[in-house]
Amino acid sequence: MQKYLVLFFVVLALVSGCKNKVKKETLWDVYQEPVSPKSLPQDSGAREIQTLWKKDVGRGSEIGFAILKPAYFKDGVYVANRNGGVSRFEADTGKLVWRQNLEKAVYSAIGVNDGLAAVAHDNGDITALNADDGSIDWEISMKRQISAIPVVGRGRVVVRTADGLIIGLDSRNGEIVWQVKKAVPGLSMHGDSVPVITGDAVLIGLSNGRIIANNVITGRDYWETEIAYLQGQNELERLTDSDTTPIVQGGTVYTAAYQGNVVAVQLSDAASIWKTGISTRLPMTMDGEKLYVTAELGDIVALSRQDGSVLWKQQAFRGHGISQPVVLDGRVIIGDSRGRIHTLNPGDGALVESRKIVSGAIVGIVSDGSNFTVFSSAGQVATLSL
Repeated sequence: MQKYLVLFFVVLALVSGCKNKVKKETLWDVYQEPVSPKSLPQDSGAREIQTLWKKDVGRGSEIGFAILKPAYFKDGVYVANRNGGVSRFEADTGKLVWRQNLEKAVYSAIGVNDGLAAVAHDNGDITALNADDGSIDWEISMKRQISAIPVVGRGRVVVRTADGLIIGLDSRNGEIVWQVKKAVPGLSMHGDSVPVITGDAVLIGLSNGRIIANNVITGRDYWETEIAYLQGQNELERLTDSDTTPIVQGGTVYTAAYQGNVVAVQLSDAASIWKTGISTRLPMTMDGEKLYVTAELGDIVALSRQDGSVLWKQQAFRGHGISQPVVLDGRVIIGDSRGRIHTLNPGDGALVESRKIVSGAIVGIVSDGSNFTVFSSAGQVATLSL
């Protein structure tokens, strides 16, 4: 597999001409190592998935390496398309509440909270919309490539750039309040970890395999810790991006790194609780006892939240372009590159149901605890229930 990995990186680097970011994934926010997919097993015959509504919202992320995912806020589903259209739908019915055409390409979206919906554009601009009516509250030009979905909370919009800047903007007017500069390795993965705001802290995974906690209001450092260690003889082997969105639960932070570990650390001081050697860069999810991870080959792995031990591993989806998992109503839910949804039994990882839902690859999947919404590379958004 090593020689295929090297060839894959070299070809992509030549095609893209990108010095710092290796576009290792497909044209969507799912990725697989170069392994041949096998036929999926038969599901159990259960028919639990119900489509509540489905819409075409315009161009998805088929062209370019855009990072587009839907978001829930209050009773709405928010989604942006590649051409600059931003929409809000009623979460239960799919009725269009508003649509705003920003008339310039959206690179990463969408961050919604505190009555504000934020998107980042290819040219480095950030646009903040009123979440209620879609009007433009403000716009600012960063003059830098934005590398993650903007995050809104505590009076701030936190933005990341490809050259290592983390910037806290005033959510009222877009003015820069603070910025932190972190070194970016010569070689790193395309896209960055989405920051997470918890209390007065913002947690951010870095391209060097570390995670930091800063004060979200002032930018002041709280702590920084390593979750992956540089190993190997060359830059490819030492690639340790921490692109997974951290999860905070009960004073514990769960996060991971590509070619590194899944870890649990204390929120207060980053003291290590446990670590398990699994490579991933997609967001994880959890229920009361387990942490669910999409590993780099497409395996779905369930870990004990207490000690990080592997409880089960489902390997049937290798090479199928598997998305991040979500948990809802006693099922682990994943999407794939053919627009199919698969549900798994959280007890043993057995396949319960597979169903074609949308055209294109499922690039984003989110849940509000009652339903879940998917967005595809072809620009289709659908809300489903179990």
